[in-house]
This record gives sequence, structure tokens and C-alpha cells, in this order.
Amino acid sequence: MANSTANRRRQKSSLALRMAKGLWSHFRIPLPIRVVGFLIAGLAVGLTFPKSALVTAIYISGTYFPRTVVTFAVFLIFNLLAAAMAKLILFHGEKAGKMFSLILSMYVLMGAISLVWAVGWLAALSDLPFSVAGVKVPEPAAWVIQIGHTFAGVLSQQPLLQALAGAMLAGWISARVPALKPIGYGFIAVGDGILWLFKKLLWYYPIMIGCLAIGIPMKFGTRGIALYGKGVLWDMIVIGTWCLCTILLCKFCTKRTWKQIMSYYGTVWPTGFGTGGSYDTLAVNVISAESDLGLDQEVAEVSIVFGTVLNKNCSTMSVLIVTIIVAKLLNVPISMTELIMMIPPVMILGLESPGIPGGAGYFMAPIIAVLLNVPDQGVWITTFIACFSGLIPMFSAAGNTTGDGVVGALLQDRFGHLLGEHKKRGGSTREAKEITEHA
Repeated sequence: MANSTANRRRQKSSLALRMAKGLWSHFRIPLPIRVVGFLIAGLAVGLTFPKSALVTAIYISGTYFPRTVVTFAVFLIFNLLAAAMAKLILFHGEKAGKMFSLILSMYVLMGAISLVWAVGWLAALSDLPFSVAGVKVPEPAAWVIQIGHTFAGVLSQQPLLQALAGAMLAGWISARVPALKPIGYGFIAVGDGILWLFKKLLWYYPIMIGCLAIGIPMKFGTRGIALYGKGVLWDMIVIGTWCLCTILLCKFCTKRTWKQIMSYYGTVWPTGFGTGGSYDTLAVNVISAESDLGLDQEVAEVSIVFGTVLNKNCSTMSVLIVTIIVAKLLNVPISMTELIMMIPPVMILGLESPGIPGGAGYFMAPIIAVLLNVPDQGVWITTFIACFSGLIPMFSAAGNTTGDGVVGALLQDRFGHLLGEHKKRGGSTREAKEITEHA
């Protein structure tokens, strides 16, 4: 009798716990809304209580985590990029052949064009000089040589950029040399562990952003808020016009109708904007690409899952925008020449930047600080992460995810002759699942 009563109590307790979890899951506020809410609260607190010691302490507490990331930045960047390179070769290089080489080329090309697009817009929207005052603008050929020398000099002196180059080489060698393949799988395991850790810490991200946001009005007053607002406006213009171009590209370079395209964008764009992360949009993106764009299952899975890992072109455009805003906030001199010089390293970093809200800010801020020779890199990085938040990563995710579907449509319609052999091998679905598991 006693056992029966105890069992009933445990069942009731278990039922109550499940109901509580269900209610919490139902009413839980989405991450992007929490980020925006904490951001607004932080800006308001910093503007209202700029002299408060308590508010200053709260702001300082928010700098601890990004400073920790900076401390281990070389380790993080090296393993993430080496893992991305090894994963590309080990999982796809031999099985997919031309198919995956084509996808990679398209995403790299898209990343390069998007950054040139952003620089063109920023040349029109901002008041940046072509060169720093007192420095003569070189001729085009001399300018290219100067960029090469400058980048080589920075690469030889800075461990972060050395890690960037070394990681690509290490990932490629470990995947191509049979005896070293266990090392390649080790890179992948470590890279997956790093991304897993950051995803587990996402609950703290809105709190950290709120703390860091206090510093913008506390240090820069209403000027800081105005510059942040300008950054959001620029981001909306640059990414909005970029998405319009991808829509037109999809319409006039593929067989898709306006109804298909608008149905796809109407589903995936708000989802990417709402989640703020490519990984969180993955499932909806694949389903919509098949049902709305009419892509074959194999093409949808491969192009979109692969794009979730590699395609961060809108995030890299946002990085250039935030770089200008933070440079203005911290009075760091910057020119259009320096902005153009950032295109190669930012594009490479975009290939390994995690598809989580604000992920690009964590991993690109240290590199940008190095390229600009920022005096206080700690202040630069915390300010950069604070500005690379709220609406900016939401616009970025929306642009990134919809671009994946456009690439899939181009692949199916323009390069369909490569898909026949790939389907016969039966590798597409299996490889897409492998990417999903390791993403």
C-alpha cells in the first residue's frame, strides 16, 4: 500500500515537472528578442547612470568572457579553421569531386563579391578617406604591391594571422596524407567541441551584450548610441540591397518563378532574422528549398548544409560596417585602403565563423584589431562585440541563409550535368548527413 502511494506521488511529481518544463518551453523568450532587450536595457542604463560605480562594475563584468576568448583566440581560430579544412577534404573531397568543388567555389566567390559590394556601399555611405592623412595615395600597381607587403609583414609578426595561415595548411595536410588522417579527425573533434561549448553558453550571450552595451553611452554618450544606430541602418541598406540582387539572380539565372522565389524568401528570411543564427535556420531552410524552390532533395541538402558551414558573406559585410563604427567610437584612424586590405582575411575567417548569433564578432574582432594596429585591443574587442549585436547579426543570418537556397537553384539549373554522376554514387544524402552531424 505504501509503495503504491509512493509510486502515485512520484508519477504526479514527474507529471508536474513535465508540465512545468512544457510551459517554460512554450513561454521561453527567443534568443534574438532577449539580445535586443538586454541591448536596449544596457544602453538605457549606461545613458542614465554614467557615473555609477555599480553600473561600471556591471559593465566590467561583461568584459571578462570576451577577454577570455581573446586569451585563447589563437587556439580557437587554429582549431576551427583546421577542422573546417580537414572536414571539407575528408568528408567531401573524394566522394563529391567536382560537385563539392563547385559548391565551395561558388560560396568563396559569393563571399568575395559580397565584400566588394559592402566596400562600394561604405565608400558612398561613410566619409572615410582613401588613405590616412599625410600618406600619398599610390598608383594602382604600386598599391597592390604595398598591400601584399603590408599583409606579409603583419602575417610575419602576428600570431593570430599565423594561426589563420597555419590552420589551413595543417587541415589540408592532415586530411590529404593517409598517415595523418587521425590528426585531421582530431581537429574536427576539437572544432566540434569548441562550437558545442559556445552553443551551450548562448544563454549568457544576451546578458553579456547587455553589460557591454552599458559602455557605449557611458563612454561615448549619445554619440555612441547614434553611431550604433547608424551601423544598423548601414547594415540594413547593404544587406537588403544584396538580398535584392540575389533574388534577381535567382529569377533571371534559374528556372524559378517569382512565386517560388518569394515563397522561399518569405519563409527562410524571417526565420533567419528571428533566430539570428544559420544553424538554427538549417532545418527550415532545407525544407523550404525543396518545397518552395523545388530543389531536388540531394541538391537542397548538400548546398544548404554546406552553406550553413561556409556561407557567412552577410556576416563579413557586417564586420566591415561594425569596424568603421567602432573605429569612429574609439578614434582609431581608418581609411578605405585599409578596409579593402581587410577583404582577404575577413573572407577567409568567414569560412570558419560559427553560425551562432554574434559568432562573427568573437572570432573576427581580434584579427581586425591586429590589421588596424589598435593600441588597446581589449577595449576594441569588447566594444566590437557590443556593436555586433542586436539587429546586425539578425540581418546577417537572414541574408546568409537565403543565399544558400539561391546557390542550390544555380547548381541544379546551371550545373545539372554534374548531378547525374553524383546521384548515381548515392553520396549526396549521406554526405549531407555527415556535414549535419559535424556542424
